[in-house]
Amino acid sequence: MTTKSKHAVLFGGSFNPPHIGHRAIVKRLAARKRVDEVWVIPVYQHRFRKHLPPFAKRMRLCKSFFVPLSPKVKVQDFEKRVRAGGRTLDLLLFLEKKFPDYRFSLAMGQDAYRQRHAWYRFAEIKKRVTVIVFPRGPHSYIPNVASRDIRKA
Repeated sequence: MTTKSKHAVLFGGSFNPPHIGHRAIVKRLAARKRVDEVWVIPVYQHRFRKHLPPFAKRMRLCKSFFVPLSPKVKVQDFEKRVRAGGRTLDLLLFLEKKFPDYRFSLAMGQDAYRQRHAWYRFAEIKKRVTVIVFPRGPHSYIPNVASRDIRKA
């Protein structure tokens, strides 16, 4: 049995565009002592078929927005390589095979967690990783921002 010597927290999303709420989550994750790396993972193809700007553009935006926060932060193109159609479980299976020495957690906003019933085999995801849910809304320590509001503006 392989010892899981590193801990990476996965933070995925469409990042259309990345905003200060996303940034606050990544910053808080990177500040955790028991976290070795924070992997920001833009979706390649949105699971619910939302139209997105080109993947390369969102990758560039994420790199310039998140990487300066901490040496722990990495923006990864795993979704493009896996081509899992936005299914988190397929991404996890890929990562477990590719990085056997890593233990993974999955971070998400409360809004995404509320939609877990629509996720592909969410119960199995929870068996494989620790799910970290960040509160959203006017009483949260995370700025209450939505990408759709930024796009409308």
